[in-house]
Amino acid sequence: MRCPLCPSLETRRIRVLDVEPVVALWREHFQIDIRREFGDVSQMELWRCIDCSVSFFAPEHLAGSGEMYAQLGGLSQYYVARKWEHEAALNDLKGRQKILEVGCGSGGFMTLATEEAGLLIEGLEQNVEAINEVTRRGLCVREATAESAAKESPGVYDAVCSFQVLEHVSRPKEFLDACCTLLRPGGLLILAVPNQNSYVRHMVDNPLDMPPHHMTRWTQKPLRRLQAHYPLKLLRITCEPLTDGQVQLYADTYAGALQRHGLGFLVSPWVRRSAARFIWNARVRRFFKGQNIYVCYLRT
Repeated sequence: MRCPLCPSLETRRIRVLDVEPVVALWREHFQIDIRREFGDVSQMELWRCIDCSVSFFAPEHLAGSGEMYAQLGGLSQYYVARKWEHEAALNDLKGRQKILEVGCGSGGFMTLATEEAGLLIEGLEQNVEAINEVTRRGLCVREATAESAAKESPGVYDAVCSFQVLEHVSRPKEFLDACCTLLRPGGLLILAVPNQNSYVRHMVDNPLDMPPHHMTRWTQKPLRRLQAHYPLKLLRITCEPLTDGQVQLYADTYAGALQRHGLGFLVSPWVRRSAARFIWNARVRRFFKGQNIYVCYLRT
């Protein structure tokens, strides 16, 4: 199996997943029927590239449809208006004149960038309902992919941002090529993705961390190695600290991992509450990783 990022043939299959349990999880957690997203596919595979360390799912055509994302967008907890990575990006974008956000969703970051930082920013999105919402706010957004925009506007932007998008695309190489094409030399590429080296990796039954939602899984290693395959120079990479809203989920996730290994006696309700109170301490919590990785590159 060829890696969709580097693209090496030095890959290894690490897991085979049945589709029906995933369909059932979506019904249970979101009351959404995604069976049609899989067509006649009954199993999917998780692979890892030995060369660049990215993990990816196959077959690649399982990436979610616009209809699926429109249904997810109706859930209040899906789109978060203000994220940790947004604050980091606003600092890095100071002085940049023309900015593009790829996958702008309902416009949370675009609103922050214009109203709080006075930045000139445009957006790309494929969810028509989200586009309508952003447009009603007076922001500039168009229905397009990074690949189609790169053909129309090569070398136009001082910065390209994409938050929680890269893990959704089935062809990350083409996506990143397009982002680089959109940038002027000296421009910034800013990405944020879920951190598979955080507690997220223990959420084995998380339906959002597999197709048709996530198509790739990331750690710092493949993000650092992008410099070897793209005209990019890494400026900084950092992990999200554990946020207030993630403390209980962190404790519950590790409790579930211990239970799966036959150590459930170590995680009584009292132990969980005590662990959560301990992690809540700000001086302690800074040593725990949150869900995401933020990375900023210079276009060479």
